[in-house]
Amino acid sequence: MVKEKALTFNGEMKNQFGKKEVEGKIAVEVFKLHSLFMAMEHFKFKNELVAVASREELRNNPMNVKGKLGKLYKKIELVEPKLTGVYLNKNFDDFEENALYKIIILFERYGLTKEEYQDKDAVVEFFNTLMNEIFSGSKGFDFTPEGLIQLMVQSLKVSGGTVYDATAGISNITVSAHDYANKHEGNVSVFGQEINEDLFIIGKINLFLNNILPEKGDIKLGDSIAEPKYLENDRIKQFDYVINNYSFGVKDWGYDFAVNDPYGRFDLYGVPPKSQGDYAFILHALASLKNTGKAAIVVPFGTLVRGATERKIRSVLLKDDVVETIVSLPTNLFSGTGIQVALLILNKNKATDKKRKVHFINAEGDYERTRTQKFLRQEHVSKITASIDAYENKERYSRIVSIDEIEDNNFDLNPSLYFVNLELETEFGKVMFNKKKYETETQSLVQIDEIAEIIRGVNLPGRRQMETQNGVAYPVIQIRDIENNEINFGKIDKFPIQARNIDRVTAKPGDILVSSRGTQQKIAIVPEYEGMYLVSNMFIIIRLSSNSEVNPLYIKRFLESPVGQYYFEVNQSGAVATVLTPNDIKSIEMPLVALEQQNEMVRQLEEADDLIRQANEKRKKQYLDAYQNLGFGSALQKN
Repeated sequence: MVKEKALTFNGEMKNQFGKKEVEGKIAVEVFKLHSLFMAMEHFKFKNELVAVASREELRNNPMNVKGKLGKLYKKIELVEPKLTGVYLNKNFDDFEENALYKIIILFERYGLTKEEYQDKDAVVEFFNTLMNEIFSGSKGFDFTPEGLIQLMVQSLKVSGGTVYDATAGISNITVSAHDYANKHEGNVSVFGQEINEDLFIIGKINLFLNNILPEKGDIKLGDSIAEPKYLENDRIKQFDYVINNYSFGVKDWGYDFAVNDPYGRFDLYGVPPKSQGDYAFILHALASLKNTGKAAIVVPFGTLVRGATERKIRSVLLKDDVVETIVSLPTNLFSGTGIQVALLILNKNKATDKKRKVHFINAEGDYERTRTQKFLRQEHVSKITASIDAYENKERYSRIVSIDEIEDNNFDLNPSLYFVNLELETEFGKVMFNKKKYETETQSLVQIDEIAEIIRGVNLPGRRQMETQNGVAYPVIQIRDIENNEINFGKIDKFPIQARNIDRVTAKPGDILVSSRGTQQKIAIVPEYEGMYLVSNMFIIIRLSSNSEVNPLYIKRFLESPVGQYYFEVNQSGAVATVLTPNDIKSIEMPLVALEQQNEMVRQLEEADDLIRQANEKRKKQYLDAYQNLGFGSALQKN
């Protein structure tokens, strides 16, 4: 009943104001009013609020509704000082009185009754349903999916003490941690910080509606990197648990502040890259943990494998032995992006049997899905947490790896590296790949950079360069110019290019082009052609040292094989879109057999592909013949 009311209320609200408008400042005022009506039925606030104005007075005074609301908001902030600034702020000051009155009328028609506002469960259900409906698919905010929240909370088994979220958003994670502890007879206090003022306000209201604020928790406004609010003796305050799903790949994360961080969060690990803030949040989480504390953090896969400064930070975290568990999760858990994420569990006080080891769990297949979205059910959460608790090797799912082995892999933490048997999706079904067998039993393995030069394509011009046309205009091959693994030279665009060595990034016959971005791999061989075409930085060029010793088609066919696809999958990184680097290609190991064997392999695969083409043609003909026999074949025109 409550959920249906919330759905109806949301539909009427969008009819009145429009979907985009509701997702912004209107939503904030809606949640304020919802919490006000709850407070008007709460023993702590009821008498003082009703003395100022009743719901009936708000409904019956459209010409002075903002004035009445302002007085009610002032009173509630006086009675509960931790709500100061939640109700009376610039958003309220700028809000039109007529719009406020419309929202009040919608609450009267479609919202909860006074009796329902006395039921905490009904109040919370109405709030949560509205949150999901208003912001579902919104491009402005991307909230942590419920399954991920439960995985973080349950993986830590939050029981007692303090919980902290440095990027708290609407406080859903901390509320879930509080609820989990209560259900298991635990007792926790929860704290958070949020940089976005609208989310901060909604987060405060969420804690208030759940009877957590003021006694059992709070959230503060500000940048947790450049302006941390939870301090103790001029240092970062420490908590028993940190649970965090920060915004991935933040570029303007506070690098200039971090270089001279007065709280010492980066002293022992190094300052994360200026253009990539992931490790700033990870290191802040670590600094916020007590010596006996644990953290559960959702991270993009890039944090597990990226090189340079981030690899150095990773290596120190591993040497300090605070990385306990890494769970690889399915792609497409967040709306609007196919990015793959992992759960990173940090522990400052590992059990003796877990020291100098990291537990990897491959949960990429644990999900349900709708047409556009994957999600974790409780059964998946339970399976993953049971594996964390069991702490044992289980083929293809769970493996305990020594830090020495991780160091041998250059401190890369991609779980795929550490499973002997890996299940790969291929065009002919699922295939089990045994990496160890491949590396020990395959003859004549060489790294690709031993037989070829690996080159990143040329950078395309920026907007300003396009406007000024600085540089010589060249046709440049882009990903869209590859169709059916062949280059379509007929529609290649020209760009003004400024590059020191044009010849190096010019497509040469026999070059193998490998797309460096995105989840759909494209591989093409440059044929003999007339003119001059450059290759964009969306590709990595594999330029063979000798075409007389290595057939480019052999390289292409190997890269398209399950083994080649494994290396692509393992090496791809990126916070938002997956990326391959020249170093990733250089490190791929492949068998270098005699040219005759290469040519024979290519012939066999082309013959197999030809069988499929012939079968498809035969299938198509039989279908059309059957339709002709039914009398409507002539109405179908074959393209």
